[in-house]
Amino acid sequence: MTRTAQRRVVAALAVLVVAAAAVLAWAWTQRDDTAGADITSASAEEASVASSDVMDTVLEVADEAATRVYSYSWKTLADDKAAARDLMTGTMLDQYDRTMAGVATSSRRDHRVVSAEVVGTALVHATTSYARVLVFVNQSTEGTDLDRPRLDLDRVLVTLRRVDGDWLVSELDAL
Repeated sequence: MTRTAQRRVVAALAVLVVAAAAVLAWAWTQRDDTAGADITSASAEEASVASSDVMDTVLEVADEAATRVYSYSWKTLADDKAAARDLMTGTMLDQYDRTMAGVATSSRRDHRVVSAEVVGTALVHATTSYARVLVFVNQSTEGTDLDRPRLDLDRVLVTLRRVDGDWLVSELDAL
């Protein structure tokens, strides 16, 4: 092989190395902290948990959020809504406000009191900025339109995102 041919081979290899490094750098900057959001169980082989502190925190926040969101009284509706809204992101706030606008009228008319009690939580997925928690909620409803209190046993998938250091609800999906 001539010296010119060797230089061309070395130059081509150098270009390939630089291109591979650029692709790797691009892929690193495009990584998604929500990767794994389709994992359905924290015990799955591909599941990951950032740390036990993250796990404890997201379980606690999901418990508190489900209790606040699914509890309200016709007497304290504005305060109940404000307490629930404190734990939500912008998109979730809009959805919650739309839902509660419909609830407000019937709640006042029927003197409705809804109490939610979280009876269990299970971590589905957690990273340092994204988490999903399955929450088991017993919801008791009383009102003048009911002959007796009604008990609903609900399962809710709570999606949390870390925003400015705080874990906030970005989605609630009743199952």
